[in-house]
Parts: sequence; structure tokens; C-alpha cells
Amino acid sequence: MVDFRTLVTLICEATDDESARRIITALTEWADSMAPTVPAPRADDVRPATSEGRRLLRAELCGRADADETLFQPRDLTAWAHAHGFSRPWLQGELKRLTEAGFLQRDAHGSYTIVHSHRRPA
Repeated sequence: MVDFRTLVTLICEATDDESARRIITALTEWADSMAPTVPAPRADDVRPATSEGRRLLRAELCGRADADETLFQPRDLTAWAHAHGFSRPWLQGELKRLTEAGFLQRDAHGSYTIVHSHRRPA
């Protein structure tokens, strides 16, 4: 691995084409060593399609309604969303969509009430 001081020395001593090639090689090696390693996504890290995510979220909310847990806050679902590969903005967008559809009701404090589920028709 080439360090920064070696690069500076090569640049200062460069006088011909061969020196330029060595500098370019050293810079390339140095840049490659500084690049962060990004792990490849695991098969279980793949996020479901939007339609599947919506189905899963609705099933989760219906399960909560079945357990008479009709009042919740978005933070109550963040672990669920993370476990299924969904971001917080996705969850917030879906909660808004479900509110507009009449499935949920949002109060002034950011809490939601499940007003419609497979067992509690609107």
C-alpha cells in the first residue's frame, strides 16, 4: 500500500514519462486503498415490492386491531419497517396514504387510530 508521503515524494522527483507512470500507479493504489468497502447486499436485505410492502403493513395493522391495539404512533412501527427493509419516509408515506383512504385517522399529536380493518369495517 502506498502512503501519502510516498506520493508527495514521487511527485516532487518526477522528471520524465516513467516518473509520471509511477505517480499515476501510486495514486491509483492509494485511491483504491482509501475507498470505503461497501458490502454486497444479502439476499435477506432485499426490500419487498411496494405492493407487497403495503399488504404486509396492512396485515400488521389488522393484527394490531385484532388485539385491540388501535391507537399507535409511527415510532411503534419503526422496528417492523426496519425488519422488512422499509425506510421511515416510506412508512410515513404509507401511513398518510392509509389515512387518506380512511383506514386510519390521525390526531393532532401524531398518533393514529385504526378505524377500518378486515374485522372493523368502516
